[in-house]
Amino acid sequence: MTKITISRLETNVGTFRVSGTMTLTSLILNAIEILGSDGWEALIIDPQTQWYKTLIAACEVHLAEQKKLT
Repeated sequence: MTKITISRLETNVGTFRVSGTMTLTSLILNAIEILGSDGWEALIIDPQTQWYKTLIAACEVHLAEQKKLT
């Protein structure tokens, strides 16, 4: 299990800051913040929402790109 932190991830549903853990087969986010007009705001994690699914997909792409660079 590897701890991950993405300090700024831009998606079509917003700009996020996330932290969590990653294994070979899964990605688990345990903290999600969205950039609002007053700064970063914590979100309640609900895996059933569309924004969460979009965010997970964006995280997976970001992490795969980072892996290619190392």
